[in-house]
Amino acid sequence: MMPPLRQSLLGLGLGLFLLASGPALQAQARYSVADGEKPVALLHTHKETYLVTQQSVFHLEHKHFVRRYQSAAPIRCVVQADTVLWLGTQYGAICLNTNNFRARALPLPEVAAAPSITTLFRDAEGTVWLGAAGEGVFRYAQGVLHKELSIAAVNTGLATADSSVWIGTDIGLNRWHRQQWTRYNEEGVANHEILDNIVEKLLLDTAGNLWVLMSAGISVFANPAQQAADTEHLPTVKFIGKPGNEVYSVAYLRELGHVFATEMGVLLLPSEPTGHFESFEPATDRIAPRQVLVPVPALASAGKPYLVQVDRRQRVWVASAGEVSVWTAKAFRQRLRQPEVAPLSAQR
Repeated sequence: MMPPLRQSLLGLGLGLFLLASGPALQAQARYSVADGEKPVALLHTHKETYLVTQQSVFHLEHKHFVRRYQSAAPIRCVVQADTVLWLGTQYGAICLNTNNFRARALPLPEVAAAPSITTLFRDAEGTVWLGAAGEGVFRYAQGVLHKELSIAAVNTGLATADSSVWIGTDIGLNRWHRQQWTRYNEEGVANHEILDNIVEKLLLDTAGNLWVLMSAGISVFANPAQQAADTEHLPTVKFIGKPGNEVYSVAYLRELGHVFATEMGVLLLPSEPTGHFESFEPATDRIAPRQVLVPVPALASAGKPYLVQVDRRQRVWVASAGEVSVWTAKAFRQRLRQPEVAPLSAQR
């Protein structure tokens, strides 16, 4: 069982140690992807797997990712609803039928031009939400898009299992819950305060925790099912790995910890303190268990990993530009048992 995020992240100094090269460990599967396009999303249904890149939609068929659609405009985000892939592009939204891979444009109400779509997601009830630059946030209901929030700078959005909808903007974080909007910002009070008004990215890990990425730091909203009922401030860290390290995605591997795809590569934040270092300087006067980030090399042979996912079978999927690899939980753990070398200096 994962320890509470409040205990494992608040006031945490994140260090790094490297893995020495050991016996080669092979992925369970490794798929090449044509043209080396940057991945946007990996989508899994009961029987189907889709890879969406900045220009294309690939379908996993007979151990190969086959291109089934190529977009004229760069794809920024995607969500699947039944047999339809909703694609958010730089010039509007597209609905792609996965039965025949035919596409149709989806115009936004009262919008003259096709705006850049910045976020697409489904809420706990399966309803599709859409964010458009300069236009706001829309909800798709009964075949029609309805505007729900008028904010120009919509950067990101997602939904959590408690029926909340979260929208990250340049003026704070907005939450739709119990038929009302609540705003979290830098000037907020009590539990409505976050580190920065500019919310760049929202990520949801496999354990249901919400990661709010801002230039000033990262806040974590713990899954309500695992979060203690108290009124303390949200746990925060300044960065993952080093200042300026971009985090692309996060997942949770049961009994092991959080796995991040970042500019520095794949990094693991273990659930339990590793105990590899004798010295540790806390970022605050509050005592927290000592943690280190573990780099996990050679998961993606085709370059920088952009997506990391853990499926229902606890397999780890890693997508880079031009490749998708799949690792069993056992093989992933074996990567972490290789001998370590000297740690880098701790980062806070």
